[in-house]
Order: sequence, then structure tokens, then C-alpha cells
Amino acid sequence: MQSDNTFKEHRDPKLTLKQRRLIKNTLIHAVLILLAFVFMFPFLWMFFTALKTPAELLQGIEVLLPKDPQWENFRVAVTTVPFFMYLKNSLILVFFAVLGTLFSATLSAYAFAKLQWPGRDVLFVVMLATMMIPAQVILIPSYILYDLIGWLGTRLPLIVPYFFGGGAAFYIFLLRQFFKGIPKELTESAIVDGAGHFKIFFYIMLPLTRPALITVSLLTFMFVWNDYFGPLIYLSNPDHWTLALGLRGFQTQFTGRYDLMMAAAILVMLPTIVLFFIAQKYFIEGITFTGIKG
Repeated sequence: MQSDNTFKEHRDPKLTLKQRRLIKNTLIHAVLILLAFVFMFPFLWMFFTALKTPAELLQGIEVLLPKDPQWENFRVAVTTVPFFMYLKNSLILVFFAVLGTLFSATLSAYAFAKLQWPGRDVLFVVMLATMMIPAQVILIPSYILYDLIGWLGTRLPLIVPYFFGGGAAFYIFLLRQFFKGIPKELTESAIVDGAGHFKIFFYIMLPLTRPALITVSLLTFMFVWNDYFGPLIYLSNPDHWTLALGLRGFQTQFTGRYDLMMAAAILVMLPTIVLFFIAQKYFIEGITFTGIKG
């Protein structure tokens, strides 16, 4: 009995605490690694399928790893269809969509956050209410309008609306929250020094909201890059097709060749993955700090 008491007296409580933390952290990391593998498995399956031979495809899930990786499938996916023309068209739409969204959303958000004008709050609520309107509701009126002004078959219906806040209600809300988190003393001191609102906007607000701007750019890029419905409706000329439309045409041409289809899908998906990993720090920061001040 005395020896047990002596052991308890000499036992280091800090060591026990460290051991508990180590066990806890180990379990947490084990669970996170398991969940990461679960979420990554579809992408791994796509990649391994893209490297299989037609004979290995017929064996189904029994053969997960290809014995002889067919890297040639990626070359076939690029050369069989005008992949680089589709890539150029997608980049054109993405560039102007991101530029237009940043132009319209930042100006609107600044007006809602920092300027005082009659009906501001009511109009902001109306703007948020537009987020509840499905895109299919305004599809037919928009199609008729673009037909009347002669824009059908061109890229204009997929570019011009972004410069006027088309579909940017969420981005305006996001940037407004970020602008409201900036201390008003900065703008007040700039006004005292004689700066106008445009100067405050360009030289004070925009540099401080870089994480939010990167977040908006990334979300717009992902939406336009993966958009299939819009180009399908308005782009009748195959020379204007985007990668989303080209991937659908590739799927129709190579029905049953899942190795080639997975190779093409990976090539289409790769830019969004790379861009997200590059900008994920700013993306998380931009989403997090929008709730600092309502």
C-alpha cells in the first residue's frame, strides 16, 4: 500500500497531460486522414481509370491500379478534339466574367456599406431577394431579349451581364460585409484630408479587401469554368464552345471509353484544383472575416 502511494507521489502529472494530448491529437489526425481518403477516393479512381487499358476497364473495380499506365490517353484526349480552342474560349469567358464581377460587385458593395442614400437598406434587401429567383425563371425572357438585340450565337450574353451585377448578389453581400468590417475612422480621416469616395475606394478599400476580392474571383472562375447550361443555350457556333461543351461532345464521341473520358475530365478539372490550392489561404480568410461586423 505504501509503495502505491509512493508511486502516485512521484508520478509526473504534466507527463500524463502530454500523453493525453498526444493520444487525442493522434486520434483526431487519424480520423481526418481517413475522411480525406474517403473524399479523395473519387478523384483517385478517376486518375487510375484514366491510365487503364480497355481490357482493364472490362474487369471493373477488381483492378484498381493499372498494371501498365497508359499516359497516352491524355494525349488522345487533347488531340482528338480541339481541346486548346475550347480552352481558349473558356479562358476568354472566365477573364471577362471575373473582371465584370469585380467591377460591378465592388462598386455596389461599397455603396451599400459606406454611403448614405435614401432607400439603401430597402434596395439591399431587394437585391438579396433576387438570390431566391431560379435562373430558369428568367431564361426565356433573357433569351428573347438577346435575340431582339442580335446577341444570340455570340459570347456577349455570357459576358456583358457580369459588368452590371448579373448573378452577383451573393458577391455584393460578401464584399459589403467585408467593407463594413473596415473601421470608419479610415474613411473619415481620408475625407478630412480631402479625398473623394472614388479615391477612398481605390486606394483604401480595395487594398484592404484583397482576400475578399480573391474569394469572389475564385468563386466566379469556378462557376464560369464549369458552366454548361449558359454556353449550351447561347453558343451555337462550335468555334465558340467552351471546355464544358467540348467535354460533353467528347463523351458522345467516345461512349464506353471511360479511360479517355476520365483523362479529358481530369484535364478540364485540373486548373480549378490548382487555382484553389494556390489561393486557398485568401479564400478561407475572405470567407472568415466577412462576419466580423454586420
